[in-house]
Amino acid sequence: MSVTLTTADHAAREWRSSGGVKSVEALFQASCPNDSKNSKWIIQSSAPKSLFAQKHIASSSNGWVWAAFHAYSSHHHLTIRPEDIWFSILSQLNFYINAHAEELRDYFVAHEGRKELVVKEFGTIHSVDFGLLAQRMTHLIQENVKDPSLRTWIIPNWTTTTDDDVTVASVLMMGTLQKYFSYKMVLSCGIPSVTLLGERADWEDILKRLDKLPELGDEPATFATLLRPVLRHFVASFDPEPSPAVEDFWSKIAHETGGSGPYFLSGWITAFCFWNEDGKSLYHRYDTNGPQRPVSLQAFEGRQAGCELDNVLYHRVDTADIPSGFASVPVVVNDDGALYDTKMVAGSFGIQVTSSGNMLDDGHGHADDNSYVEKDGKLVPVEYIPKKPTKQPGLDSLQPLSGWLMYEVNNKGAGEPI
Repeated sequence: MSVTLTTADHAAREWRSSGGVKSVEALFQASCPNDSKNSKWIIQSSAPKSLFAQKHIASSSNGWVWAAFHAYSSHHHLTIRPEDIWFSILSQLNFYINAHAEELRDYFVAHEGRKELVVKEFGTIHSVDFGLLAQRMTHLIQENVKDPSLRTWIIPNWTTTTDDDVTVASVLMMGTLQKYFSYKMVLSCGIPSVTLLGERADWEDILKRLDKLPELGDEPATFATLLRPVLRHFVASFDPEPSPAVEDFWSKIAHETGGSGPYFLSGWITAFCFWNEDGKSLYHRYDTNGPQRPVSLQAFEGRQAGCELDNVLYHRVDTADIPSGFASVPVVVNDDGALYDTKMVAGSFGIQVTSSGNMLDDGHGHADDNSYVEKDGKLVPVEYIPKKPTKQPGLDSLQPLSGWLMYEVNNKGAGEPI
């Protein structure tokens, strides 16, 4: 049973950040520009045309991080699935493991180089289910890695998990281990409120899965240290009467500071921005020991922590450095003798915007907007007093959008017979 927490005493506001995209092609182009530039056409996707006709979908290079940020800073409701959090963790690990592949080779596999894995199916590039083939590929990966529980650890199996989620996790698994394997598919003819979806046990299971991260090295161990307080508070949010500590937790999700130069994101959401896309630590960027006390929300104090939970300090991230929330992996498709160079992309690459049906707050103030007044010779924060909602219902609720797609790489000769 899902749980909804009232985390602030003001009404939600209408979504104004961006217009919606109307097709998977537009979503791909806006959310994954580098992959999109190399794409000839989208072969298959988890996003049907009806999704864009029935829902307002906003593009995002990291649906979870940016949905959380927009919900907090612009007063929108926020809905989170266990899969949103887990895919964010997996996409971060993808950056780290690919950047340290040789250091971790002996942990994952016994072979040298890249071992080719092949799945076969009857059909054509226009008719087969590539999501199912990606799922089958993970079973081949499992047969060729040392850890007998790796696939079970990666693939979600919660009350909210869909078949598309299994495919997303499968492609993330393929991408994470692409330095050890190459993949071939052979075809032959023939934040006003936060809603946590799922059950308490689903979120407890994610918390347990973090115990494997230290096996991958010191940086993944630190990553797990940052994630544990966050997941513990997610679990505690299911208590019949959430404690003041839980309410305080949701008030620390995100904070943005800056001036004429860079803008910095702080709050516990930065736990999901541990590595950049080259696998380099953002946590240790300003100090090899990580962020330092005291906690500060002032701009340009990069070495100081931007948040603290359960005695764990969280770093600040330049908003220009927020990593993407998806991974891509090359796959060769042999369609009855015609070879196609393709890529599969999966993860969090959009934000679904809906309406709660409630009246909206038409104001523009924020309890966290860094406004100060002089009082008794001292600068003190301006007291934020929420206004009574007066605006008619509109788009005010955000939820990260996870999915997958496959596209043909724009190479000369693709699709030609061998």
